[in-house]
Amino acid sequence: MKTQDQTALLMYARAREDFQDMRKRMDNRLGRKADGSAQELKERRFFAVEDVENFNLISMEARRNEKQVEKMLHQILDRFRIWPEWLSKVRGVGEIAAAWLIGSIDIETADTVSKIWQYAGLNPGMVRGKKRVPIKDYKAEHGEVCGIIRQDGKDKDYIVLTNTLIRGDRPTPGFILPYNKKLRVVLMGILAPGFIKAKSEYALNYYYPMKARLEQETNPIDSVGTKDDGKPWCEVSKGHRDMAAKRYMIKNFLKDLYVAWRTIEGLPVRVPYAEEYLGKKHIGGELSCATI
Repeated sequence: MKTQDQTALLMYARAREDFQDMRKRMDNRLGRKADGSAQELKERRFFAVEDVENFNLISMEARRNEKQVEKMLHQILDRFRIWPEWLSKVRGVGEIAAAWLIGSIDIETADTVSKIWQYAGLNPGMVRGKKRVPIKDYKAEHGEVCGIIRQDGKDKDYIVLTNTLIRGDRPTPGFILPYNKKLRVVLMGILAPGFIKAKSEYALNYYYPMKARLEQETNPIDSVGTKDDGKPWCEVSKGHRDMAAKRYMIKNFLKDLYVAWRTIEGLPVRVPYAEEYLGKKHIGGELSCATI
């Protein structure tokens, strides 16, 4: 179960994101691009002077609040030993990404790295799907009740674990999303590009080697439901191979995070399922393409 400090950390991260979104919206209305430069004349919108002044005030206030929350977030991060003792030393990991990571993952419950991969939406395998079922309509054949959704202070729906298998890394109509969408966005949209830009050890040891390997890989890709299913990796789009290499890099980062975090907390560490039970071993920092 996540601690109160983790919940607070997520609240800081979300508050910072809210103020940032407000600032960006106001800057867009004022004709400013993300880098602060002015948009082209044809892109700009024109407003009355008093409206421009108000928009400027909103933007500046949002920026001040954003920076203030970042200071608060910096202070709370030190409550978690994983930050000063390991995460802060990984090139490419900033305080904002670290806040989302630490706040989102329950390291005590995550007794295997596979559980973190699944929670982060990086498991392409099949998992038992969960559904929301109104309490008044629930029957035993729906499946095993594993949670309750409350609304307006009242129990409304059961979360039911069904026997239907769904993809662990994709949304399936009628089923609850089987992963934390925001965490995957942070990992793949912020952390992965950050590793590459910073030329971190994860980019050098995993991303670039896997990307080069996939360019030569003739084995077919297992991507059911996509146009690339069954194609050799070397024939799929560059973007597809790029995302696959990023997933591989992030999965290896999460494996190291799992080991470091549980070790720091004095919790037992298990090797990944593929290594423990299927006999697949890391060779030169690589696993089979199926693991990405």
